[in-house]
Amino acid sequence: MKKLLFIILLSIFVLSCKDKITSPIDNPIGVTVNPYGMTPLSAVYTTKTVNTTPITVKVKGLYGEPDIIHTYPAGYGREFEIHGMFPESMNTIEINDGGRVITKNVNIGSLLLNGTVIQKKYDVEINNLPEEKYTNNPNLYFVTTLLYSSGDNSPWKGFIGMSDNGYLRYANTINSYFVRIYIDNSKISFFYTSEQGAPNAGPYDLLGNRITKYPTSSHHDVIKVNNNYIYLSYSIWGQQDRLVEMNSLGAKLRELSFGKLIQNALDLQTYPQDEAIFKQIVFGEDVNNIYQDSSGQQKPIDWSHANSLVYDSSTDILYVSIRQRGVIAIDYSQWKLIWWMADETLSTEVPGAIPYNIHFKDLNSLEPYRVKGDGMNDGPKNQHALFLLANGNLGMFDNQGDEKTNPNGSRYVEYKITGTHGNYTAAKVYEYRDSSLYSQIMSDADFTGENYQNLLLVYAYPTARILEIEKNSKRELFKLSLPFATHRVERMPLYYDEGRVYSEDCNLKNPN
Repeated sequence: MKKLLFIILLSIFVLSCKDKITSPIDNPIGVTVNPYGMTPLSAVYTTKTVNTTPITVKVKGLYGEPDIIHTYPAGYGREFEIHGMFPESMNTIEINDGGRVITKNVNIGSLLLNGTVIQKKYDVEINNLPEEKYTNNPNLYFVTTLLYSSGDNSPWKGFIGMSDNGYLRYANTINSYFVRIYIDNSKISFFYTSEQGAPNAGPYDLLGNRITKYPTSSHHDVIKVNNNYIYLSYSIWGQQDRLVEMNSLGAKLRELSFGKLIQNALDLQTYPQDEAIFKQIVFGEDVNNIYQDSSGQQKPIDWSHANSLVYDSSTDILYVSIRQRGVIAIDYSQWKLIWWMADETLSTEVPGAIPYNIHFKDLNSLEPYRVKGDGMNDGPKNQHALFLLANGNLGMFDNQGDEKTNPNGSRYVEYKITGTHGNYTAAKVYEYRDSSLYSQIMSDADFTGENYQNLLLVYAYPTARILEIEKNSKRELFKLSLPFATHRVERMPLYYDEGRVYSEDCNLKNPN
């Protein structure tokens, strides 16, 4: 059983506050620090009735960092998020409620999470970023924290938010990783994933209040399409090889199988030998092929490990990264394979089950679906973080991760894919690679800047190395190394501003 132990040492001393009375909603009237028990650097201001005048909340800056200020309009509601405090510091929260000023001083101590001290500041190696346009609501680097304690094979997972100067101004102790930070109903929110058998994930606000509950367990990625959500899910024996679509209320609309997708593409009349090969690649109850070890014991096998999604609403194509096998394009409405792409030398092993030398390329039925050209001769291996560009090109963080070490490093790469069935071709149109930076199993890529001219890249394993570059010149704008592994990094503010340009993490062609 995965350990869920984590320790939060948090000293909070309130030097001034008003008497509180019981509220019909969860939080008491007044200012409550860490209201849901998972955001120690945040608070909520709760009023008895819906506000009739604007309410401004402020956390005063320390150490040369700016004040974090946000104004909620009249009629917003009764709960007002407050973010941006510092650990190991005396913080001052100031609220202007219709001209009435409320001040609360909060002394927050050290954060010790799963035996690891979360520093109040991490050393930034390079900061050539332009001057922040939104001084009192700056972009932060939100980073998943994967923290291992001694003798623990399962990390404690939460996330933190750091300023350009490396100061911690947000922390979340949810004990899982966020898969996307996004804007929901004019507020910054995040999607939280869950382990198999623990269907308690869903979208949350930054205070830790869940907005919707997923109907099944989830992993790695989720996208919003119109008013619905599409997320990666599990089967029992095939592991990370399903996809679920649900509506905004959390009701499951579709549950689909990547195993069945591949099986339905086989032409067994022409290539009967593909049946035996298929059973060495795809496992699970969906295809009636449950793996048995040498003793005859049935075992679940993560044969695909789907880890990234992007949907093109103009073509109804869903692009999926299947880490063990390559990138696939799917006719989403019909759930039919369009093409697949992987480097010819891909040699990923699924430990204890699937050999290095059996892959999609060994299925003759899949040959007409294969993307050739650079997609085959200079293609992806163990990729993550698919990205659909405005011109229709497909980008991704290509870990090149089918070996424990790689002297050439990982890369970000983009392909222009053309052709029709039996004649798909990819041309590599962009690559960024630093041979000193390699991440075998985790990574992320976002576009940032007022014109999406910058690339935010995360070499996530074994420790996090965050790099933001100007894409065309490849000039380094920001660089930070952290002492722990990560899963994903996003560059977003703590509050929503109307008309602001926000970073994009998967789709510039038709973002949702």
